[in-house]
Amino acid sequence: MNRRTFTQEQIKRLSKNRNVTRCGTKSVRYARSFKTSALKQYNEEGLSAVEIFEEADFDLTTIGIRAPNRLMNQWNTAFRPKRDHESLLQNQDEAEAVAKRAGSGREMRTLKAKVIYLETENCFLKKLRAGKRE
Repeated sequence: MNRRTFTQEQIKRLSKNRNVTRCGTKSVRYARSFKTSALKQYNEEGLSAVEIFEEADFDLTTIGIRAPNRLMNQWNTAFRPKRDHESLLQNQDEAEAVAKRAGSGREMRTLKAKVIYLETENCFLKKLRAGKRE
């Protein structure tokens, strides 16, 4: 895996951004306030990670085109408590935000796999109950 190294000019440009607390040749440290507001926009409002970073005046060619999605996943893992899909679907606003993001993939595939698993489990339990009645 190649690590991106920043030039002095790129470091100066990134350091001027109010959402960056520190920038080195190999890494960028983002402000906690930016992380929390970005996660709120991503999870509750349904904005894409790329849109959030572009609105925050980040040059995606400098930090990397895939960096926003990677960072958003890291921050979600670090800041959000683990929740099961039932509690996620109970909150309608969050469910709509997930549906907006799910069109591209991973969450949709995960939910489809869970549905298939649960349907298979229900069939097994139905057969088990029928066997006990006999």
